[in-house]
Amino acid sequence: MSVFSKTIIGIFISRSYSIAYAYNCTMTFAKVCEYLQVRGIFLSPEDIRMISSVTTHRVIPKHTIVMHQGKKVNKLFFLNKGIVRLFRVHEGNDYTLGLVSLNDFISTPLFLINGAPSNCALETLTDIDVFEWSKADVMAIKQHVTKAYAIEQAIMHRLLIWLQDMQIDAVCLTAEERYQKILREQPEIVQTIPLKYIASFLGVHQDSLSRIRKQVNQRS
Repeated sequence: MSVFSKTIIGIFISRSYSIAYAYNCTMTFAKVCEYLQVRGIFLSPEDIRMISSVTTHRVIPKHTIVMHQGKKVNKLFFLNKGIVRLFRVHEGNDYTLGLVSLNDFISTPLFLINGAPSNCALETLTDIDVFEWSKADVMAIKQHVTKAYAIEQAIMHRLLIWLQDMQIDAVCLTAEERYQKILREQPEIVQTIPLKYIASFLGVHQDSLSRIRKQVNQRS
């Protein structure tokens, strides 16, 4: 076989794999695959089939607590659509710590696997479309999927960056600047959820948020 023929065959095989990979991701959980691809993780068709076999697809109604403060985490979720809030109740007061509306994992494998109780809670603020895995499902993935460790590290790294960004914003930005950032990056939050949750996230009274919104609207 000539070098030219081998090259053509190699290109064909590579393209065929890419098409098959895209097809499998599209037919199963494209948003999860996209999440991983952005982080340099490409699953084989076999890995995709294995993960699909232990994946539960659910629609959860709004105002459902999917992770309880002080209790063990028993599910790992990937958010396909909808909005959730991370919150903590401290001395009777409810504090919104984060608002998630992007395609992301909304609980972590670390708490799920080590059995430690969560120090925060997760509540759905809209109906949400999610993929769900139990602890047994995650352990099966870790055992049978070659890139499971890379996936786990990617999830934890994303969580760390998210927490760092929120901490930096809370210290370095004013409440108005943080509100404007939400408008730019997550406009669906402002358009969809009650203002009390945004005010809690910004650490201001709801009346103060109304003034901020009025000032922003006047300048736009």
